[in-house]
Amino acid sequence: MQAWRVHRHGEPGEVFQLDEIPEPTPADLEGLGMHMSGWVPVQPGITPFDDWVIMQMSVAALALPDVTIARGTYPVPVAMPYVSGQEGVGVVTAASPKRAELVGTRVAAVCIQPFGSLAPVSVGISTMFEVPDSMSDEDAAAFMIPAHTAWHAVHRRGKIQSGETVVVMGAAGGLGAAIVQLCVAAGCDVLAVVGGSEKAAVVEGLGARAVDHSTGDVVEVIRTATDGRGVDVIVDPVQGEVGARVRDLLVPDGRHVLCGHAGGLIAHDPHFYVRNHTLVGATLGGYPRPEMSRIHAETQREIDWLMADGQYRPLVSRVVDFADVPAAITDLAERRTWGRVVVRL
Repeated sequence: MQAWRVHRHGEPGEVFQLDEIPEPTPADLEGLGMHMSGWVPVQPGITPFDDWVIMQMSVAALALPDVTIARGTYPVPVAMPYVSGQEGVGVVTAASPKRAELVGTRVAAVCIQPFGSLAPVSVGISTMFEVPDSMSDEDAAAFMIPAHTAWHAVHRRGKIQSGETVVVMGAAGGLGAAIVQLCVAAGCDVLAVVGGSEKAAVVEGLGARAVDHSTGDVVEVIRTATDGRGVDVIVDPVQGEVGARVRDLLVPDGRHVLCGHAGGLIAHDPHFYVRNHTLVGATLGGYPRPEMSRIHAETQREIDWLMADGQYRPLVSRVVDFADVPAAITDLAERRTWGRVVVRL
């Protein structure tokens, strides 16, 4: 099969390479465990991983980790070469014993390197769900990581409360748009930071107040929008220098939820403690497997309810062909996209 792989670090549009590789099989997964960097050989502290399915893929989603892993700026190193792509939809053709009931069904799943989703056959792990007939492949491919990460950042870690004023950084991206929807559904006043009028219209359509950083200083615009009061929470999948500056707007007891690194990882000013601010890390990795299973089931129930109530939806901005992945990933890397870009396989 042909798959989009990365052999060296660089700009994704330049280092994504279409390779002919074998389809993954159950035998390929024997003797492998799971680490935050992906599938790795079993070793002390890493046990065999037994919660997987092999999928005949129909659609995959592009995401910022595809960019940062390729650039070498992802927080953990990923062994090369690897197939890129973090999630997608397909029909299960084989499965571990605990997932045997899914064989023959259409599922959306997280896919971990080196078995990424930008291939006709991939390996889904743990965080997966059977796609209902009412949901398209494209929406299902754009659902899992944004929805589940956003719920974790907003509710489990950020503990957002109704009536709070919340700034969402990178608010028109796949994760950002999911965060905006959950904060609006929770009854918050949401200030959504974006770049450009098109993205401003997107977040306003989700119920937020847009803050267009291309038209002025973000900090001053937010300060004016809150009549000088400041904000209760920042939910931040961007970080970088802008995130550090926006933190000055937090009121005492305010929380800065760090749930991504699209703008880069920088050292944090240690003086946040003198203002009674809290820095909150939020990632779905790093939990023991039983806790991950509990978190996944809990989140899926909550998001299902919100979707049924019309308060949440996956946001797909573009559907591209498999051959067009390098151009699409370049647009994503250069921030010319909003929502999720999905790829037909």
